[in-house]
Amino acid sequence: METEYRVSTDRIEKRANLTSDRKLAHIQICLEHDVQGRNITTGLEDISFVHHATTDLNIDEIDLSIEIFNKTLSLPLIISGMTGGHDFAHKLNAFLSQAVEQTNIGMGVGSQRAALENEEVKESFNIVRENAPNSLIIGNIGAGQIAQGLTNDQFQELTDMINANAMAVHFNPLQEAIQPEGDTQLKGLHEKIRKLIQAHSVPVIAKEVGAGFSLYDIAQVKKIGFQAIDVQGAGGTSWAGVEAIRTSLPRYKNTGEVYWDWGIPTALSTILAKRNFEGTIIGSGGVRNGLDIAKLIALGADAAGMAIPFLFAVQKHSTEAVVQKIEEIAYQLRLACFLTRSRNVLDLKKASLMITGKTAELMKMHGIDPSSYYSRE
Repeated sequence: METEYRVSTDRIEKRANLTSDRKLAHIQICLEHDVQGRNITTGLEDISFVHHATTDLNIDEIDLSIEIFNKTLSLPLIISGMTGGHDFAHKLNAFLSQAVEQTNIGMGVGSQRAALENEEVKESFNIVRENAPNSLIIGNIGAGQIAQGLTNDQFQELTDMINANAMAVHFNPLQEAIQPEGDTQLKGLHEKIRKLIQAHSVPVIAKEVGAGFSLYDIAQVKKIGFQAIDVQGAGGTSWAGVEAIRTSLPRYKNTGEVYWDWGIPTALSTILAKRNFEGTIIGSGGVRNGLDIAKLIALGADAAGMAIPFLFAVQKHSTEAVVQKIEEIAYQLRLACFLTRSRNVLDLKKASLMITGKTAELMKMHGIDPSSYYSRE
């Protein structure tokens, strides 16, 4: 029997319960269904490094550390925001944050909207900073909530809740449009975000949710005043697909199926960000291993975000299982450096790349020569 995921069509129902139920359903669906892109990919499969058989490095001496948001990480990896707002998320966040503190990587929390609507779920977010007092922790709120009038005090409350080193504003118009209860009234959004950014000292990240940023979007991100961008491109989890599974209403379910593969692939979105944005760049969207991270770094990202591998690892309800996954990813990234004669992450940014297939075609459409990445070493 197919699982039924709770969704309300009654807008009078308390939004606090709606939000918490929705976040739990999202996690269930990602664990129980194949929600990856069907006919769209991240484009990372089109990226290959030039192999150096005569490498003259010691693999264990390669430096994977980076500086980001005034924090030093052991490797350029951030667990992307995905949990918070209910009891189950409290448990997951506890294990994830313990692993983050042990391994010195970064972590984002899921949307903190539920904590504004219901005091009882704040602890599912508080636990992250309690377990990771020294780590890079990134807060999260939706652009839709800002469009609806999120105040400066509320934004500060979200920041203080986890003593955030940075705050992400997530843009997910596609996902919201597939939700019966979604926030799609976004008129005046840019000016409201600009005022929030100007009123607070914490770095603010423009974060997509599985559909990537176009060249136009990146220009808007710059104009609004964001200090960082998290591209989260298409090819990984399809949130239109997740919402199609969650709802039983034909209008939204069928539309989610139609738009399952909508978006800008991760590789292209990262390339465009590097060429047109001067702030911090996080490459994410369908990132599954250390080699994917290496490719994103070489394309211009400062760090990479990853979610699904950790969502599955944390299902073992073990901090050690998450730590093992992080160490595995770190070794895969280290090996990419070893085989490209990259002594550190900065060297990896300059490693020669062979870019082919659809990604090369899309680059040419944007006036970018793929062969320039091959000859840059």
